[in-house]
Formats: sequence, C-alpha cells, structure tokens
Amino acid sequence: MLRANIAGLGYCEIAWSDGVLTDVRVLRAEDPAEPFASAGFVDLQVNGVAGVDFGGAALTAEAAAGALRPLWASGVTTFCPTVITNSRQNLARAFRVLEEARRLSPEFAASAPCYHLEGPYLSGGPSRGAHDPQWMHPPDSDEFAEWQEAAGGRIGIVTVAPELPGACEFIECCSRAGVVCAIGHTDGDAADIHRAAAAGARLSTHLGNGCPERIHRHRAPLWAQLASETLSASLICDGFHLTPEFLRVAYGMKGRARSILITDSIHVSGLPPGAYGLAGMPVELQPSGKVVSLANAGALAGSTLRMNQAIARFTEMAGVPLDVALDAATVNPARLLSRWPVCAGLAAGQAANLVLFRPSPGELTILETYLQGRLVTV
Repeated sequence: MLRANIAGLGYCEIAWSDGVLTDVRVLRAEDPAEPFASAGFVDLQVNGVAGVDFGGAALTAEAAAGALRPLWASGVTTFCPTVITNSRQNLARAFRVLEEARRLSPEFAASAPCYHLEGPYLSGGPSRGAHDPQWMHPPDSDEFAEWQEAAGGRIGIVTVAPELPGACEFIECCSRAGVVCAIGHTDGDAADIHRAAAAGARLSTHLGNGCPERIHRHRAPLWAQLASETLSASLICDGFHLTPEFLRVAYGMKGRARSILITDSIHVSGLPPGAYGLAGMPVELQPSGKVVSLANAGALAGSTLRMNQAIARFTEMAGVPLDVALDAATVNPARLLSRWPVCAGLAAGQAANLVLFRPSPGELTILETYLQGRLVTV
C-alpha cells in the first residue's frame, strides 16, 4: 500500500495484493508536499536503450532482459520492443531473440507484452528517415507471417506506408488478426491516409516526423492524419522532433483520448556522444542528445528521450495539465494494446504497475517503480 497524489483526483491511498490493485481511495485534496503516483508508463516505441539494440545483429536474450532496469528507472513498466527495417533474416532473428528473452526473464515477459515492427513496409523516398532503403518493399503477407511465427504471435503493432501497393489489403488483414496498424514514413497523399484509416489503421507513428521536409500546402498526408477522427497520434517530445506550436495543434486536433507519448529511443540513449550504427546505417549522437543519420543528410534517427522527460515536456510544450500528459503515457497507449495484458490505469483489478514521482522542470523525478506490485527500482 502507498499514499500519494493522483493528478486530477487528490491525495489517495492505493492498495494491492498478489500483484493486482484492490482499492484506490481518495483521502483528501492534492497535497503539494507529497509525491505523485501514476500507473506505470507505457511506451509503444522503444528501439533500444543503454547500449541494447532490439533489432541489432548482436542482440542476445540476456542483453534484451538487461534493458529493463533503465526503462524502469524512467517509470516505464510496459513497452513494445521495436524492430526497424532490415533484411528478412535479420528481422526473424531479432524476434526469435526477443522470444528467448521472454523465456529467460519473467520480468521481461511482464514488461514487454508485444512487439512493434517499424518497416520494411515504408517509403524509401524523402520520408525514410534513418531507415535503410535497400530493404524497403511493399507489404508481403507470407513474409509477415514468417516474422509473426518467429515472434510467437506477438507482433502487436506494425507501421506501414499506406501508398505502397497492397498496403490497404495488408492493413485490413492485420487488423482482422488484432494487430494494430499504424501509418508512418509515408510519401503518400491525403487520399492514401483516408484509405488506410478506412481499412483499419488506428495510429499515426511519430506524427510530424517520418515525412518529407517539403510538403504540399493542402494535400500533404500530415493534415489528413491530424484531421482523422479514428487515428491516434504518437508524439516525440524531446525538443528536436517537434515544436511547441506543432504539439499544441496536434493536441488540439487529437484531444485527450487520442494523444500518445512515445520516446522512439535507440540504443545510444545513455551512451556518450559519438558515431554509432543503427540497423547497418551510420548515425551520430551529438552532445545535445540529438541523434542524426549520417547517410540521409542529417535526418533524425530516433532519440535519447526518456518517458519521464517526455511527460514533463509535453506539459511544458503543449501547455497541458499533468493528468492529461499522464493519460498520454498510460491510459491511451494501454487502450491501443487492449488485447494484451497492460495496466490501463489506477483502478481495482488492474495490474499493480505503479510509479511514484515528483514533478520537476524538464522531467519527472522517479522515486519508485513497481511491476506487478513488486518494487523494481532501488
């Protein structure tokens, strides 16, 4: 049991037993002297962290499980290991290693309910970002089935460029199977976005990024994604990917229920500045924390963002209250992953995934993180 503020609710008592929340009771109004509690943060897009690359050729099950501690330290209790564009063989291997990590570590299995495949079904044009265009091609259902088998059926999100041949049919098929289809790295137009949404796409992957530098003032896919009433939007609030003005517009269009915070962190998060590789492509971690592609004119190549930073910066950059920002890192991504065992909020019957923190400028100071009722930070 613990007592803490719950943003927007008050100072509360939170109880759990056998890894499950049993009661959340309001005691009084919020107490500014006390810390805050939240459901554990949910990050739908983690390519890597602290030297661990979930799509890397050298990934081992032990290394994958070792990525848990830096994630827990940022308040993340649920995340989707994300594998990006690569060869058919390398992607299959990555998913097999992630499955091995699940067998090796029950904590990894509890923290990583499913995986995110970002590529190779993306545009190889101006929107490709740091992805390697040599591996990009239209969706292939047989290939995807091979990867899904290697992943034990746990590819839960797939990001697709909807203008590719067969993309909408692929989205329909995946959606029927319960896979969340996302739109990303697209050089298509507004009509492509509308077709993808009609086919079942539910998410825009890192909206405002993975798109051309120059766009048509009216027919760009960005506007169609902002205007869609069925697409949620994942957003990277590191100060490099998006401006405060864009975040305010995106929140104004998507509202509280369809705004989702992600980090899109890669393995260089927590490492010193320098040159690194990402899925065979050269990248540079700059002293500022910005990561750029050295193969594509300085395009952004993921981030070094942590979720406790993303939440605080969303409140500052978009001008939203803390409880709204917390929803974007808990309730909203959990809702998207509804078929998977994810803590969706502080309520009786939910898994006791909790984070205790104090708000501070630029980031939330994490005090304790609990996974299924067990303290996992020290």
